[in-house]
Amino acid sequence: MNRTVKYITLGTIIIICQALLSEYVNIWALLYIAVFPQFIILLPTSMNRSLYLITAFALGLCIDLFSDGILGLNAAALVAMAYSRPLILKFTLPKGNFDSNENSPLTLRTIEITSLTLITALLLTVFFAVYILIDSAASFTFGYTVLKLVVCIIANTLVSILLNLTLLDKILR
Repeated sequence: MNRTVKYITLGTIIIICQALLSEYVNIWALLYIAVFPQFIILLPTSMNRSLYLITAFALGLCIDLFSDGILGLNAAALVAMAYSRPLILKFTLPKGNFDSNENSPLTLRTIEITSLTLITALLLTVFFAVYILIDSAASFTFGYTVLKLVVCIIANTLVSILLNLTLLDKILR
């Protein structure tokens, strides 16, 4: 199957999963499970930065349209994450790690689990920092905001790695 079709299929599955999660799963007031940032994390490293931003905006806007909440919130947080992705990859991946595999997605098949966990945690930190700061808009205390940020980063990093271990590597193969 063509790689573009695989990414479109994966994006559609992620949008549906996130819409169902947002609609039916409310675990804890401090915790927001977001599976859609995983799509931006998985994109190949050779993609153009402008294409990252456009893809992130379109995906975030689709999630905003299908979920309750502030329109543009997920789009803004996902664009910030996509903007910082090349910089984070530059500082976390060893030189030459993708010289021969530039079109490969960031999965456990292409990089080791410690690097993938670090990249995922840093990218989710950017995503949730923007998301929580816009969402709370000074309506919560500093301690509550930091606690929510830490809980969301830890839980979503675990979810992201588990998704990568179980499902995503098989779809993008």
